[in-house]
Amino acid sequence: MSLKVNLKHLENGPVELDDSIPAPELVPDFQDELVRLVHPVDYELKVERQSDGLLVTGRLATRLECDCARCLKTFILPLELPEFAALIPFEKVEGEEMTVIDGDFADLTPVVREDILLVLPTSPLCSLDCRGLKPKTEARDLHLGESSSASAWSALDKLKL
Repeated sequence: MSLKVNLKHLENGPVELDDSIPAPELVPDFQDELVRLVHPVDYELKVERQSDGLLVTGRLATRLECDCARCLKTFILPLELPEFAALIPFEKVEGEEMTVIDGDFADLTPVVREDILLVLPTSPLCSLDCRGLKPKTEARDLHLGESSSASAWSALDKLKL
């Protein structure tokens, strides 16, 4: 399911789109170690015809499954773009790779995909005050012996060259 709009329908006025699209369909080849797109992306969009293109405004929202960059705890992070806006020209811009308008239809999927990918967190945190992984337990350190690291260095100190 893609976000396609029939340009003929825009002759009568703006078109409202209100639905959701599965994340794997929106971003099929997305791979990240800390962020996973598993929940659908909800959209409420208004598409208007302008003199030189299409004006798309509205709201995008989804939930991300993330691993904390500090403590590796898995958590859900809500993601919302409350003021999504894009201007899509009718003529293909030189250097642009994505084709949005094809004949009588405009596919908004690449535009939505790009904005979702741009707002993904690079280092998600489960909370702002996350302290990271817990330090090694004292029992383990006692089991290894207090002088385990010191003895290796003391042997080198005794070395005479």
